Amino acid sequence: GLLVSALLVAGVWLATTQSLIGQQIADLILYGRVASDPAVLGAATDALTTVSLAFVLTAALGLLGLAIVRGGFGLAAAVFVLLAGANLTTQLLKQVLERPDLLAGAAYASGNSFPSGHVAIVSSLALASVLVVPRRARTLVAVIGAGLVATVGVSTMIAGWHRLADVEGAIFISLGWASFVTAILVAVRGWMPRRTWRRGVGGPPIRLVGAAGAVAVVAGMIGIVVIGVDPSPLAELVATNAIAPRTFVAALAVAAGTSLVGCAGYVWALRRVAFELPG
Repeated sequence: GLLVSALLVAGVWLATTQSLIGQQIADLILYGRVASDPAVLGAATDALTTVSLAFVLTAALGLLGLAIVRGGFGLAAAVFVLLAGANLTTQLLKQVLERPDLLAGAAYASGNSFPSGHVAIVSSLALASVLVVPRRARTLVAVIGAGLVATVGVSTMIAGWHRLADVEGAIFISLGWASFVTAILVAVRGWMPRRTWRRGVGGPPIRLVGAAGAVAVVAGMIGIVVIGVDPSPLAELVATNAIAPRTFVAALAVAAGTSLVGCAGYVWALRRVAFELPG
């Protein structure tokens, strides 16, 4: 899981920042963002402002406390490593990675914005929540978490703060750290009587969430390729106002779908293991 996530992060970054076509599509999406409606922009901004320092500290401390109660200091340590690792990695990459100007000054915004700090915070908290709650609650928590991640990810794009790749990268980073700490926990202390395996699977609801997310990702990617690949230079498209919001809408579908697939996949990965203290 960690290796796959790392490859996805690297692939997304390379594809969207180190090639002309990648940068053009990435910025074409944001130029078409539907921010003309003040109500939509206001809702997106409100969603982002809720991800405050107070919110993060409260949520993190709550998860650490729940982890100690349910699984002892080992589970709490895993939660801490997941949250710290995902968010520190995100901030480090944001500082060290560079985005060359391949668009002759026509980029939506200069400088590197990969990956999204807001999305990393919410996605790492969502995955940590799935990790510490009782098995029967994993599906509900994963669905709620996926909804929150999708909301924040979509909002960063509506507000024009981040590109699609920034959202995807943050989700993959969080999944990578979640996979890492989960693998260690499973090796050290994971257990579950065979008769209770199915309690951790999530049943039809989580499969439906995963399937819906996969459909959204595939449909959105097809839309981006079909609509967004334009041979005209980006500067010309911007100057002639020839950018429709359809590519942006397709990108929103990809961002939301990735959130659903990621959280559903994590529940599936935990299907045969529990971390609470026996007895």
